[in-house]
Amino acid sequence: MTKEELKEYCEAEFKNISKVADELFPMVSPEKTKYTVAELAAVSAFVVNIYIGIEGILRQMLMFDGLDVTDSPVWHEKVLKKAGEIGILPPDLFQTLSRYLAFRNRFVYSYVFNIKWEELKVLVDAVKDVLARFRAEVEEYIQTI
Repeated sequence: MTKEELKEYCEAEFKNISKVADELFPMVSPEKTKYTVAELAAVSAFVVNIYIGIEGILRQMLMFDGLDVTDSPVWHEKVLKKAGEIGILPPDLFQTLSRYLAFRNRFVYSYVFNIKWEELKVLVDAVKDVLARFRAEVEEYIQTI
């Protein structure tokens, strides 16, 4: 993969992430404190989709650097950890994204009716900031390669 191909991949993923975010935000309301199980499932799926897009970008960046991120039972954790170790992600953003990964794992391996709005709301409220910070880190990375 060339630098230009990586840049195009990242831009395509950011467009996909934006589409998901455009669906997510109309579903949540600051005044609303109770959501149905179906609404929680939808909001959760959108949050997980956003994280999956972020993870895909990180994976491509690591592969571009020649780092081993082959499929394994722990590849999700490996991608995030490597991105933090080599400085693609600053420590605070790494910690924030770790919470999204933990939620992704919980969503995949748990029943949706066990998800609590109070826990999900923290992730939803941070999405815009996380995406802006992540995009800035990706752009900086691409400029340095």
